[in-house]
Amino acid sequence: MLIYILICVLLILFTMIFIVFAINSNRFSSILIKINEAEENIKVLLNEKYNLLLLIKETVSNTLSKEVFNSIDEIKIEDLNSFELNNELSKFDKEVIELRDFNKDIELSEDNMKLFDDLDSIDTECVASEKYYNDNVNLFNKLINSFPSNIIAKIKRYKEKDLYSNKKEEIFEILKQ
Repeated sequence: MLIYILICVLLILFTMIFIVFAINSNRFSSILIKINEAEENIKVLLNEKYNLLLLIKETVSNTLSKEVFNSIDEIKIEDLNSFELNNELSKFDKEVIELRDFNKDIELSEDNMKLFDDLDSIDTECVASEKYYNDNVNLFNKLINSFPSNIIAKIKRYKEKDLYSNKKEEIFEILKQ
């Protein structure tokens, strides 16, 4: 009789451990799917931003007869991850704002202004995707550091993920002036 009770207790304990493992494993999988989806979306948006910056460079250079975004041609987007590409492209934010808002001598056509509007739209979508990414990474990192999901994280060798930084320091510098 005692053996049957012990077997039942062990079976219940094993079942509970399995359920906790399955629930937490599914939570990790669900969050990782969301993180990967956000990463892909950010990468697509950054590629679109890069292409728009090249188009603006060409258009403004023809209109003004002066070079803008000089170092954009040096960016090798295929060699950069989305964090690095985001940092590289954000270096041009200040120059874009200066071109659009502070150069009154530029008469840009409606089509050219649409390029700047499209760029603003991409930046807005990118910020939203970065927030979605950061929210899910925060959940993921909390799971890695909390019990009992930290055990599953160790078993599956999950590491904490980095967050996107939303610092637009150059834009704030312009607004201060």
